[in-house]
Amino acid sequence: MIRAVRANHKGFHAALLQPGVNLILADRSTSAGDKDTTNALGKSTLIEIIDFCLASNTSPGKGLRIEALQGWAFTLELSLSGRDVAVTRATDTPGFFAIEGATDDWPVRPTPNKEGVPGLDAKKWRAVLAWALFGISELSAESGYKPSARSLLSYFVRNQTAAYNIPFKYFDNQKTWDIQVHNAFLLGLNWEKAATWQQLKDQKNALDALKQAIKTGAVDGELASLGELEAERLRLSTQLERERDALSSFRVLPQYREIEGQANVLTGEIHGLVNANIVDKRRLDRYRDSLVSEDVPTEDRLEALYGEAGIALPGAVKKTLEDARAFNAQIIANRREFIASEIAALEAAVSERETNIATLTDRRAGYLSALAGQGALEELTQLQELHAATRLKVDELTNRITQLRQMTTKADTIKVETVELKRATALDYEERRALWSQALSLFSEFSESLYKSPGRLVIDIDDTGYKFDVEIAGSPSEGISKMKIFCYDLMLISFARQRGLGIDFLIHDSTIFDGVDPRQRAHALELAAAMAAKYDFQYICTLNTDMVPVSDFSPGFDYEALVRLRLTDTDASGSLLGFRY
Repeated sequence: MIRAVRANHKGFHAALLQPGVNLILADRSTSAGDKDTTNALGKSTLIEIIDFCLASNTSPGKGLRIEALQGWAFTLELSLSGRDVAVTRATDTPGFFAIEGATDDWPVRPTPNKEGVPGLDAKKWRAVLAWALFGISELSAESGYKPSARSLLSYFVRNQTAAYNIPFKYFDNQKTWDIQVHNAFLLGLNWEKAATWQQLKDQKNALDALKQAIKTGAVDGELASLGELEAERLRLSTQLERERDALSSFRVLPQYREIEGQANVLTGEIHGLVNANIVDKRRLDRYRDSLVSEDVPTEDRLEALYGEAGIALPGAVKKTLEDARAFNAQIIANRREFIASEIAALEAAVSERETNIATLTDRRAGYLSALAGQGALEELTQLQELHAATRLKVDELTNRITQLRQMTTKADTIKVETVELKRATALDYEERRALWSQALSLFSEFSESLYKSPGRLVIDIDDTGYKFDVEIAGSPSEGISKMKIFCYDLMLISFARQRGLGIDFLIHDSTIFDGVDPRQRAHALELAAAMAAKYDFQYICTLNTDMVPVSDFSPGFDYEALVRLRLTDTDASGSLLGFRY
């Protein structure tokens, strides 16, 4: 239970609190102008200070850690496990919580800082709160989805506007597992089932992400069917075996390149000789044809040529026909002699080349015989590289096949485990009926106190885990939506006290009554007072004075006796901090 909220500056208005209902009012003074407001007097700041001292997360430049509050330290006096303590947290050193009071039974003891002040860091202070308020341990470093003191506290100290939208959430982007685990804990359900549900969701999401990554190319390979992958692996395995056989029969000849070069030189020489023989054989054919086809001119032809020469060259033809015959015979004899000598020379050259070709061919055959069945080192290296590449592809396919099989098996396992979890959760739900039905009864009772007919707190179990809802007739209106949260929170604190949990305070900002009919406001405050007395807890609520439904309270309900602090807009000193920023 919270006893007081203080600060280290004189202008601060300390809030001294008591069991039962505690109203923090913001008064509008008679001298206030039209532009003055009661919305900046510190009602919400008081709740923020309480939350700050209860180890809420903070960021530089936000909340209480702004330049205007540098040097400020806030103290929360409260009772934990039946002992009074005071915790102080400074805006300049938010990671340290100074502790005063009896702490000898705490699971973790305060230790002095460098200034000698005993205290705890945020993690250890939260562990103490978890132990004292909810009976759980936060000292374990194990990861997982489990209730935390800060998340549980956020249902009893709604410290931001978004916390007043949906009963089961305390901020807009709250994770589904967070909602399920913490509401399950508070409603007496098996929160470990909700944690297991989220673990199965994580596994499914991981599988879906892997499949998507493969499809989009973030992971090598394409998502093929198992049959396609097996067929490709068989093809590559056959290729791998052929390459392995080729490597096993391969022999390296150290002088391979030298001998190969010599063989290539001989091949070039042979090709040159063969080409030369082809040319010379063509010349031989022409010469031989010439000898066969060339005829000696006849006597008549020679006389005709001689006569034609005399007509064409008068006076120039002085030789006799006999002389002409002798000259022609000499020419033919000379030509035949020349062709015969050329034929002999060409035949000799061709014969010599053929002899050389035979010799060179024999030598090249020796070199090729030496190379047969053996190869150069670089060829072996190339074969090995190709073999390694094929083996890598086979290994990759094998891994992908294994992965696909595992993914398929895992997906099936998740489906089976989800069905089994749903069944087990339903059984556990029935076994806990006596416990959670108390929560449902309380919600129904509280809603009926505010409206003509009782509302319903609904707990369902589907394929995604626990589902929660609240129903009150007329729900679409803003006021009734807020009263859903009021009834749910009042049920939570009453139910927690019934179960023997250490949490014994519930805190609401004036937002809880936005749009609420004055009669329901009055009923709500009277109901809070009655339940606080019945279940021994403390209800703290901040209100503007004009929101107090004075004329709608039941006779004998003295709301003035519940006012613990009045803030005013007369001047800046009337605000909680003693100044405005």
